Amino acid sequence: MYPTRPGRLHLMLAVGLLIVLLIAQQQELIKLPGWGRFWSAVPDALHGAWFACVTWLILSLLKGWAAQQNNIVATTALIGVSIAIGTELTQKLTGGDAEISDVFCDMVGMSAALLVWSARENVIRFRTGIPLATVLMIGSLWPVMMPILIDRYRDSIAPQLVRFDSRYVFDLVRSGSEVAVVDPPAEWPIGGRTLKVTLADEKWPGVWFPNPISDWRAFSELDADVFVDGTRPMPITISIRLRGAKVDHVHREFQCAPGPCRLQYRLDGLFDRDVARVTMVVLHSLRSQAGRTFYLGRIALRE
Repeated sequence: MYPTRPGRLHLMLAVGLLIVLLIAQQQELIKLPGWGRFWSAVPDALHGAWFACVTWLILSLLKGWAAQQNNIVATTALIGVSIAIGTELTQKLTGGDAEISDVFCDMVGMSAALLVWSARENVIRFRTGIPLATVLMIGSLWPVMMPILIDRYRDSIAPQLVRFDSRYVFDLVRSGSEVAVVDPPAEWPIGGRTLKVTLADEKWPGVWFPNPISDWRAFSELDADVFVDGTRPMPITISIRLRGAKVDHVHREFQCAPGPCRLQYRLDGLFDRDVARVTMVVLHSLRSQAGRTFYLGRIALRE
């Protein structure tokens, strides 16, 4: 057998690496060690750097085929757009999450790589291309900036889980029901804004607080002030989702009469607070209460 020529070997290695990069991104083979808003956003933040590498490989593969550098850049851009859209559509077909924001981040990474390549090949001025590419790569990290800001705000209002006068309300509160920030009912003089929750027709309608402060060692109780609208009692359950505990959650149901109702959930003996970390807090009712309304005025931890 004849040995593989160095140029052909390099081409084969580049093609192989490109395929590996595409498969790794599409199938999300790399698992990150952390959890929470920041670590959930890291894969999106890496899209730019990942696609810059993909773009550079395409440029390298095309270098020997095009007579002019401008042709290489244009052809690479066309191929890059096709790959970015194609990988997202493939994820959708295989049950993954296809997001236009991922394609945008891919384009940012591709643009940075094209600028560096063009500066290197003297298609554009070096002192123009490199700074612009640097700005684009820094900008591609934006997906992790918002989680950092949200988590900093969350920590600043502790031991409250949320404040309804903040622009971060719906970053800290999620729901499948109809929710709105409103003034409290006239017969409930608690001061401040409240969250009005009109329960949806689902198994456990209510609201949840993803990624609250996770270390609850300093606290012994979780309290919530609610106001039940109407003339009938309403069952409301507090469920605390856990990580690193012997159980994945603990919960307690409260029977709230119409009007103001304070939910006080003692934490002693529920889980090992020295080891377990809280990943979510849920306030929910039952499907039988669909269409009814309660107001949440405050939810906070107590020492």
